[in-house]
Amino acid sequence: MFRVLIVDDDFTTRTNLRTIIEWEKYGFEICGEATNGQNAIETIKECLPDIVITDMSMPVMDGVALIEYIKEHYKDIKSIALSGYEDFSYVKDSMKNGAVDYLLKHKLDRTVLLNVLKAATDTISQQHKLRRQFAQSKEILQHEFIRSLVLGDEQDSLVIQGKIKDLELPLGVNNFSLVVISIDDFQLIKGRLTKAEEIRLVASVMNLTEDILRDMNNGVLTYLEMGKFVILFSFGTIRSQRSIGNQINTTVNRISVSIKRYLNITACFSIGKNFDHIEHARQMYQEASDLLNRKMIVGKDQVFRDAEPVENTVDFFNLDVKDEKKIMLFLRIGDYEKVRQQLDLLFDKMIVLKVSYKSVQMICAELIGIANRLARAASIDVTVLYTNKDIPYDEMKKHETIVDVKNWILEVYHRLIILLLDVDIKSNYSELTKKVMEYIRQNYTKDISLHQTADYVGGNSSYLSRIFKEDCGIGFAEYLNKIRVRQAKHLMEHTDTKLKEIVKQVGFNNYTYFFKVFKVMEGVTPVEYKAKYKS
Repeated sequence: MFRVLIVDDDFTTRTNLRTIIEWEKYGFEICGEATNGQNAIETIKECLPDIVITDMSMPVMDGVALIEYIKEHYKDIKSIALSGYEDFSYVKDSMKNGAVDYLLKHKLDRTVLLNVLKAATDTISQQHKLRRQFAQSKEILQHEFIRSLVLGDEQDSLVIQGKIKDLELPLGVNNFSLVVISIDDFQLIKGRLTKAEEIRLVASVMNLTEDILRDMNNGVLTYLEMGKFVILFSFGTIRSQRSIGNQINTTVNRISVSIKRYLNITACFSIGKNFDHIEHARQMYQEASDLLNRKMIVGKDQVFRDAEPVENTVDFFNLDVKDEKKIMLFLRIGDYEKVRQQLDLLFDKMIVLKVSYKSVQMICAELIGIANRLARAASIDVTVLYTNKDIPYDEMKKHETIVDVKNWILEVYHRLIILLLDVDIKSNYSELTKKVMEYIRQNYTKDISLHQTADYVGGNSSYLSRIFKEDCGIGFAEYLNKIRVRQAKHLMEHTDTKLKEIVKQVGFNNYTYFFKVFKVMEGVTPVEYKAKYKS
């Protein structure tokens, strides 16, 4: 609704204006009436109209003086002159002073009034549009300027101060600090959003943060990339580090709470140290940004401060050869639980040692390499190990904490184990046979039988036995022993585990029976086989 104030000392004219059209129907609201210019000024202060329709000839203060007053003090209000025959000269003066149009009382009807009102609202709308465009342009320039500051394009202090003044930024000439904000799991979130949804998310974070910064009026925000923002603060003459720290902490806490509450996301904040020269913003940003690497070990939804002492970290940490062999062995024999335990030990050690971010990446690259080598050795398409088309090393970088990275690698390893176990399952096997083979591979270490397996897959044991042998060419028991012997061979080839322990680990209950089965299948005894690989 456009708000309209009617000013005329004649009651009949005011009544006619009130009733000549259905104001609300056409998007207008009469917010008040006044009998002269002086009364109108008081009413304007109270109701702040968009349009003032004023008579030209009035006592105390006439329409010309009122329109001139409005032009000087309320540039956004549009005036419409209301004139009779005898005071048409007033109209010329009113137009000079900014009236958008005029109405002649003797020709006033609904069509004339609506046309004049439309002219006024068109002018208001155009001004609002231009004002918005100007504000948006200035905002864009402000963001680009802060980006250039922290990313290093702006270095000359005089040029910088000139731009701060031109862009009307709330920044002084010294005593600065900055905060880097990084949305947790942004790359994973981005993968679930359309481009428009991603833009809206970033805009929402910007709006919430800028509302909070507006209360302080000493900080400016800009978006950099990939869920990362930077706030540049200016504290002027404040020298108390405690006062500065309290202001920043309060701001960071409010932003953190707001994005959790309204956007259901979390972020990490990196608070840099104070600096006096604005041209040092690039260096301070880089230092604050580097602090975010602590997220890998410490976790998400954290605040990192430059002033906090950093405990000794291990800059170089690689995968031990013994650990690598164990992981490869457990993957080959399909023992996911042992794989998980091995990774738990490895990653727990990395957390305790607080290994550097680069070392974590190196370890993860080695673990991915293990999966790729085993897949290629089994003629498995490596790309099927990963859930999307990303290069695995890029996919790994999307996970921002060491726990998330471990869980992702475990998912890859779990898919690999399933694929390795499926290598000799032919596509023309019946679904029943495939289910039996899968059940055996997952449970060969336990004391399982044909009857138990039939119950699990939901079939008759005699029918299952017949179908299985038709597909595989060997019976259920022979296939089970084949899997157990194959896993026993892996253990003998790659570990120092004693034979009696191996027998138990692969599911044989009887040591003598294991020897017999092994000799029939391999042509040598387990002792002879093991000796060949340890010689």
